[in-house]
Amino acid sequence: MRQPTGRAQRRGGGERKPREERWSELIEVATDVFYEKGYEAASLQDIADRLGMLKGSLYYYIQSKEDLLYDVIHSVHAEGLANIEALAAGEDDALQRLRSVIIGHIDHECRNMAKTAVFLHELQALAPERQAEIIGDEHAYRRVFSDLIQAGQAEGLIRADVSPKLAALGILGSVNWVYRWFRPGGEFTAREIGAQFADLAVRGLAESAALARSAEGQEKLAEGPGDESGAVAAGRKSPAKTRAAAAKPARRRAKTA
Repeated sequence: MRQPTGRAQRRGGGERKPREERWSELIEVATDVFYEKGYEAASLQDIADRLGMLKGSLYYYIQSKEDLLYDVIHSVHAEGLANIEALAAGEDDALQRLRSVIIGHIDHECRNMAKTAVFLHELQALAPERQAEIIGDEHAYRRVFSDLIQAGQAEGLIRADVSPKLAALGILGSVNWVYRWFRPGGEFTAREIGAQFADLAVRGLAESAALARSAEGQEKLAEGPGDESGAVAAGRKSPAKTRAAAAKPARRRAKTA
């Protein structure tokens, strides 16, 4: 468990630390309250009431409401970053890994709507130095995307004229907006949205030859075994033989006529 930033962090090493379960509950409840009321309107009393504890007891864990917001946003950022870093570390080529990251990021975002909203809405409420502590000078989220784009360029899969930084910003700008209009149980699932956004991004970045190879591979997967030996092995006639067999009776009828 990450050490809280508030009063518990300042206590001596021999003093009792907050229980992990209680701290996790505090972060979860604070996230929900900040989501429902907004950071400015929410109070520590609201959070204490939701937890069923005295407001004064919160100061065992934190020094201020901003401390709590910092810990909430830090937790959300770390969880989301771990998700896309794991997807980016796959064994596929860079273009496929980029596609997986986009789908996985949108899916994670839509399954964690409250967390996503608090992170994107309330980050600016933190002091600049605290924002920098969370995001980092190189913006860890953006770096995952830009690194994949650079890798795709090195592999000859992504156009050399693409700016990795601008492309990463463009992708993040679009995928991070999905939570504003996504509705669970709506017309599209999170993964369907992710797949379409990923296709749009990949088509805009990829070399034409890479797109052609990808389309050809998808076509072969859709068709299944196309050669005669594969069809025979599967216990079926090949499409060519089926068409020929259907044509033979027609030719015989034409001769007898």
